Amino acid sequence: MNPSDLWWQALAGGPLMLALFDADGRMLQANEAYRAAWGLDDVARPTWAEMTDADRAAGVGPVDPPGRRLRAPRGAGYEQAWRDGRRLWWVEQPLAEGGWASTGVDISALSRPRPASGQLLGTQAGLELLQALLSDARAWPLCVASTPPGADAAALLARIRGEDYCAQLADGRLLLMLPSTGPAQARALCERLGGLVLTEAQWGESALALLLRA
Repeated sequence: MNPSDLWWQALAGGPLMLALFDADGRMLQANEAYRAAWGLDDVARPTWAEMTDADRAAGVGPVDPPGRRLRAPRGAGYEQAWRDGRRLWWVEQPLAEGGWASTGVDISALSRPRPASGQLLGTQAGLELLQALLSDARAWPLCVASTPPGADAAALLARIRGEDYCAQLADGRLLLMLPSTGPAQARALCERLGGLVLTEAQWGESALALLLRA
């Protein structure tokens, strides 16, 4: 068996995001994790430009979409914020025949400075923080609570605990993140604050999946 085929088979189903592109920027191969990240089905073979343009139009993928590629990348690694709240690290290596190999890994769980308490976060910043909390075992048990649209943010911020975080969601609701808080304690907090809908996080789910239940 070709060693490169064995390498691909070993990593095809893992968490690393892997893809190969030819010299014209068309995808040759991509594993399940890469396709899921970019919203591609099992048979799609788009060019880099087609892939990034589609995600930009759909409002998914990277917060700052990469530009059009005129040549293969030079092997640089870079961090990228995604609209679903994840932070991904990409390394892109040029191939001898002119294309490139793209490898990505989710680094949302890496320790980074948390925002100061008492401030209202925007939607994207809130998603990124929620994803970081979901990926950090130290933040568990984890619960979130949401308000109806149009709730008074200043009044809520004045009454939450110092270790809690609050973000404004795109639909106008406020999302309160309660790290290291079990459901019983979270329920008591919600009763004190009034009018909040409580949701207990589930290990392994994404920020977007949790918000769909909240």
